[in-house]
Amino acid sequence: MINQLLNSYVNREQLNIDINDLDINLLIEQSLQPLLYPVTQNKEYKKYYVSWVVKQEEFYSIQNEITELFNVNNINHIFFKGSVLSRIYDDPSVRTRGDIDLYVSYKNLETSKELLLSNNYILNDNSDCQHHISFSKNNIEVEVHFNMFDEDVDKSWIKLYNNPFDLCDNVDASSYEFTPTYHLIYCIMHFAHHLRHGAGLRYLLDFYYIFKKTNIDFSILHSKLKECNLTKLYSNIINALRAIFEVGFDTMVEKEDVSFFIDYLLLYGIHGNSNNETSMNASSHKNKFKYAISRVFLTNKAYRISKYPNLGSHWYLYPICLLKHWLYLITHKLGSFFKFLFGKNKNKSLYKKLGI
Repeated sequence: MINQLLNSYVNREQLNIDINDLDINLLIEQSLQPLLYPVTQNKEYKKYYVSWVVKQEEFYSIQNEITELFNVNNINHIFFKGSVLSRIYDDPSVRTRGDIDLYVSYKNLETSKELLLSNNYILNDNSDCQHHISFSKNNIEVEVHFNMFDEDVDKSWIKLYNNPFDLCDNVDASSYEFTPTYHLIYCIMHFAHHLRHGAGLRYLLDFYYIFKKTNIDFSILHSKLKECNLTKLYSNIINALRAIFEVGFDTMVEKEDVSFFIDYLLLYGIHGNSNNETSMNASSHKNKFKYAISRVFLTNKAYRISKYPNLGSHWYLYPICLLKHWLYLITHKLGSFFKFLFGKNKNKSLYKKLGI
């Protein structure tokens, strides 16, 4: 049913099909429910579409506000993921999203934080995250990234996005966006990260529109994906797009049956299903012990400064901040931390087949 819905939507065809409550629940799990009304023109499903018309406008309003605020204050920033992807859809309202993602260099992090707080943004508690701090305003979450990844991912990923602005085009004043090729590579990396918990079919719709609506440099794409150990996953993505949309965007990729890959995406939903055994046993961190060292000793400089801004100019406070941090870990995170560190991952063969 979902494959038919996706295919009909991108081809702008009306679909006559019986849809039951289980189908609707599956679409909601996949964050694809706004497609129902455009494809079926059934007024019963209009509520799913209209709610996202309104929600997307709220996202754009906050995004424009931040752009103006950062431009006036000469803070270079990069919007990515849903903020960019929604604009290349035929209708932005069908591209659901949970937050606004942008990047600023950590040298501008404290200034960015002060600006947002002074403009009625609320700082959220996200002590576990080592690559962004989170704010909210009008029920919209904003993630301000000071790193593109946590330190535990493949070193080649970190190296490639070590200086994000070098991979961008200037859009306006201090506002930047990744070039389409490097945004695609990042989206594949983000997809790979989430596959460990489970990820849904909406990612494939993103990839469809990236290929359809932007200009990709395939020589750079193939080269960088090989360097970043993502060639197998890319092959699965291209063949899944062929299977669902009947479009081959990259003739260099050999045709293969990837029904297992599509079934995996259907099984978990867009954010993964924590009740599923694979998801419960999965780790989103490729190198758990490297992550643990970084987490305990605050070796990630940008993360360290985001938690303790005074360390930027007063390095001698590091031992005191470290003791405070250890106390927090012991009182709040000890049980989950040891479970994460020593829990066994039973899915290595599956991950290899998926390409992650």
